Amino acid sequence: MNAGRKIAFFDSGQGGLTVWESVVKKHPQLNTVYLGDNARYPYGNKGSETVTRYASEAILFLAAQQAELIIVACGTASSVAVARLKQVFRLPVIGIVEGFCAEASSLCTEGRRVAVLGTRFTVASGRFEAELKKCGVNLVWQKACPLFVPLVEEGISEGDIAKAACTLYLNDMPDDVDVVMLACTHFPRFAKIIASTLGQKTGRKVVFKSADGEAVLCDSNSEAPPLVLLDSSSAIVSSVDSFLLTHPSPSEFMGKQCDIFCTDAPARFAQVAQVFAHTELPSPRLISLGSL
Repeated sequence: MNAGRKIAFFDSGQGGLTVWESVVKKHPQLNTVYLGDNARYPYGNKGSETVTRYASEAILFLAAQQAELIIVACGTASSVAVARLKQVFRLPVIGIVEGFCAEASSLCTEGRRVAVLGTRFTVASGRFEAELKKCGVNLVWQKACPLFVPLVEEGISEGDIAKAACTLYLNDMPDDVDVVMLACTHFPRFAKIIASTLGQKTGRKVVFKSADGEAVLCDSNSEAPPLVLLDSSSAIVSSVDSFLLTHPSPSEFMGKQCDIFCTDAPARFAQVAQVFAHTELPSPRLISLGSL
């Protein structure tokens, strides 16, 4: 294995590569390691104890790869496991919830609502709603969108099927929503069709905000403030920036090393990975975690 210090990314599958890619764009020389636990994917229909156990096994593996910061790039695991993981492990562990919710609250007008789109488990956990309320957002609308995940993995992000899925999940979204949080790492790849659906529903301009900046995905002549689709990548990039800034030897993380690991079917993993990462990736290596 490569000897350089690394920042590790963990997800139940390939969706976390959207977060990984945003960080690597900002820090192209960074040593990274990515683990997708696709043998036990999806996490969204598992219990909290099971997800926490899976995440713990992943962190033990990543620590053995010289990882010194763990990014849980998974909405479900971040919702239910990160608080416990921070208690158990000495390595710093970052989930997508806290910073993501803080950013959403800063973009929401007082008295308006934030919408959270996620997996069934993320929504049922109530973790995002609780954190948003800590940030001063008292009106939260949540929606589980389980069909988005398999559609994205099949490369279906536009057309009648994608439109029907968006209409199914978003037709009852309240009119007072200012910010829509994409609380699953698969969902940014569905951003255009979500924006189109919400633009038609609300008549408002829809802006997608991520670590890459802002992009208008659905324009409008309405004078109403734009509706913001928010990706978690900005908050994660900021956390990595802070980690490197305060680390006594940040140069030891620089070497442009990258390792990709998965727990099942590396060829299929690599195929789906290209849906999420536009950067060329090394071939994934197959590993086994504790309870497999």
